[in-house]
Amino acid sequence: MLVMKQMPAYFAAFVLLFGLQMAPAQAANPCNPCANPCNPCAANPCAVNPCSADAGPTPIRKPAFKSFQEAADLGKKMWNDESLGTSGLACLSCHANYEMLNLDRNQNFPHFVKMTNDVVTLDQMINYCMINPMKGKQFEKNSKELTAMAAYFRAYRMQYLKENRK
Repeated sequence: MLVMKQMPAYFAAFVLLFGLQMAPAQAANPCNPCANPCNPCAANPCAVNPCSADAGPTPIRKPAFKSFQEAADLGKKMWNDESLGTSGLACLSCHANYEMLNLDRNQNFPHFVKMTNDVVTLDQMINYCMINPMKGKQFEKNSKELTAMAAYFRAYRMQYLKENRK
């Protein structure tokens, strides 16, 4: 018990000798991992802080997907949907049976795509197809639709790799 009573004195001496190296606002927050080395978040400052007044991390969209499969299932429906644009095309129109995806090259995004004449991410490629061949509107960057299309592309690619292992 004596050690516990002496702890604030030791901590104060440490601070006087070495300083905390932080702004006063940070030092005032006892849940700040920099101010409180005993904080369970100190090991991982990116983790949800149990001391925080917030209920949790800020979601990028509401409602969130509950699983990868839920996202991929929505993506599969969209892959076959000719009404996503005004041209009457669906993703399936150009990419049935893994056509024109160059999946045999085993390359991940981002990479150079001749059709766009640019290096693009998967999300950019999806939106390129939406606004060009499909004549639709691009998906917002954090939308469920864009995530669903990317999830289905991953599932589609994994199925291709499974079927074509050499």
